[in-house]
Amino acid sequence: MERLFAASGCPESGEATVLVTDDAEVQVMNRDYRGFDKPTDVLSFPAAQGEFAQFAGDELGDIVISIETAERQAQSAEHRGRVEGDAPGGWTLTDELSFLAVHGMLHLLGHDHAEPDEEAEMRAEERRIWSEIRAADLAPE
Repeated sequence: MERLFAASGCPESGEATVLVTDDAEVQVMNRDYRGFDKPTDVLSFPAAQGEFAQFAGDELGDIVISIETAERQAQSAEHRGRVEGDAPGGWTLTDELSFLAVHGMLHLLGHDHAEPDEEAEMRAEERRIWSEIRAADLAPE
């Protein structure tokens, strides 16, 4: 998360909560907050939006990830094609969780993928941030 914050341009004092839970809990949240009665891989809840964003301070919001969906997606390498430079040996659960954290963080920062131009911009940011995080992973200590 520290690398993600740095690559995203978030202030060092920035904060986000990450909850890793199961499909059942994510389905309830997805239904209650988005109107979709099914599990999903990641949900993002910005601390404040629109005219109230100035009151959120350093709190960006919450990211909720379904570990069960992440495990299924890791096995299928569903997101592997959206980023470059995956680790040798294939797409792992750690890769999938990292990708979902990147995706969730971008939503907290105001990115969306509802329209084609928004999606292209968000996908480009996913690749850029992924590359930065991966470079840090591979750098000698």
